[in-house]
Formats: sequence, structure tokens, C-alpha cells
Amino acid sequence: MNADELQEINRLRLVARVVSNAVHEVNNALQVVFGSAELLGLRSQIGPAEQLRIQKIGESTSRAALSLQRLAAYTRPDDGGCRLFDLAELVNTAVALRAFTLRRAHISVTVDRGESSPCQASVDRPLILQVLLNLLLNAEAALAEREDPTIGIRLERSDDVCRVSVTDSGPGISATEWVRAVDAATLPSLGPGLTGLGLWTSARIARRHMGHLELTETPGGGGSVALVLPAAG
Repeated sequence: MNADELQEINRLRLVARVVSNAVHEVNNALQVVFGSAELLGLRSQIGPAEQLRIQKIGESTSRAALSLQRLAAYTRPDDGGCRLFDLAELVNTAVALRAFTLRRAHISVTVDRGESSPCQASVDRPLILQVLLNLLLNAEAALAEREDPTIGIRLERSDDVCRVSVTDSGPGISATEWVRAVDAATLPSLGPGLTGLGLWTSARIARRHMGHLELTETPGGGGSVALVLPAAG
């Protein structure tokens, strides 16, 4: 990587630290607002219309606090160790972190846990969250200016393997482009904003977990990338 790319990565590391601190400060302020709304709601002299407004303040504050907690869980430094996690919980966290942008882009997201056993794996939580977010971001980018944009996420467990597939209704990716994107022997071709780094980084993280990324064909077009990991238990 050249000096500009290393500088950008360092900037992002600093941003993560600053965001983590800011999240806690804002969350503390939200708790004060939520507590004040609860106290106001207990006053008998407040009319029904005011009660409804106070209730909405409390609900909105609670949702904002939950979003901040999820963001803090992603940016918080970790001990780097692998522990047992339900991959469905990590998928839900990744989707929640992108929820605002997805809604604004009118992208419909569905999560299908399937009917198999829970997808549990021994993983480094922040790293696998990074992979899931990268797959979501790639799917979002593929849906730019598409009609009825949709993303489907499916969790499956078969024998000793857990699979998390992220499928979008975009134009898809060719086999040649795929090999170039995840080739461990070469650095990715980086575009503006470090585009091209997501799949390459995700493939390396998957390999560190004794897993891999997999490109699969989808009926009727679109793109589908799966994170495949060894199942635990």
C-alpha cells in the first residue's frame, strides 16, 4: 500500500476511537432525556396530547440509545480472541448499523434464518462484523439506481459448516472480477474511498477463521456472496 492509503487507514482507526468515546457521551445524554420523559409522564396534570408526545420522545430516545450501543459494540477495542457467537446476532447487528442508510435508499432487507440448527461459530466478533458490513456495503453499492432494490440474507447450517449468504438484485459480479477481488497474492485495485478493499479484506478475515468467501449463482441474475465458516457444537 502507498503512503496515502496507509494514512487513510490510520485516520479510520482514529475515527473509530473518537466515535467510541462520543457514543458513550451521547448515550449518557440520551439516558437523561429518557429519564426526564418518564418523570414527566407520571404527572397527572398533563393532558392526553402531551402524554402522547412524551411517550414518542421516550420511544425515539430508546431507539437512538440502542443504535448507539450497537455502534459502540462495533467500535469498541476487543481482546482479539475468538469466542462462540450466534451468527444471526451478528447479522442483526450489521443490519442495524446500516438501517438508516438502507431505509433512505429504499432498500428492502430480509433475514432468513432457515429451519436448520442455529449457526454458531467460534469467531473474533469485530472482525466477522467487519466482513458482514463489507458484504452489506457491496450489496448496497450494486443496487445504486436499481428499481425495487432488495437484499436477502440467509443463514444455513449443514453438517459442520455455517453459511451466511448476502444476495442482492444488482447486476452481479463476473468470475474474473471475483478472483481479482479476493486474490490473496495481490493487493486489491483500490478506487476512490478505498473501494475494492472490502472483499479482499473480508476474504483474508474468513481465511483467518478457517473459512472462505464464496460466489454463487442466483436464479434471474443478481449477486450472491456467502461467508462460510466452521460450525461450532
